[in-house]
Amino acid sequence: MTTTRAAMTYATALNRNELYESPGLRRDIPKVLHPEEEVLLALPGVAGDFPFVMIVTDSRFILARVAGIFKGSKISRQVPLAEVVGVRYRPWLFAMMKVDTASRRAFRMMPQNNADAERFARDLEHLIQFGSLPA
Repeated sequence: MTTTRAAMTYATALNRNELYESPGLRRDIPKVLHPEEEVLLALPGVAGDFPFVMIVTDSRFILARVAGIFKGSKISRQVPLAEVVGVRYRPWLFAMMKVDTASRRAFRMMPQNNADAERFARDLEHLIQFGSLPA
């Protein structure tokens, strides 16, 4: 079985985070990506059987969810990356990652780890301002 560019770059982006054991994040989520997409950032949500994950690709921003054994995964919401205008994150007990878009309501998700969420917010803000990830 060949591995797609999307699956490889998703795995790389996901491995930057402190991960908990969720086979669906590794096995099912890459199936919602286009094979030639490049994943720039990924942030898993709160640990559970059906976790969310925020994914930033070279062309779109995606909020996906592991949907279960038989359903695999699904895209909850997505927008073109050009519509992402800001990101907000404040660590506290019930921290929430908020990604603002130009055309719709904000994407919201509780991240699994504060350090990973702060890095994701900082990198996404840099991507919005300068068009590339920090070096």
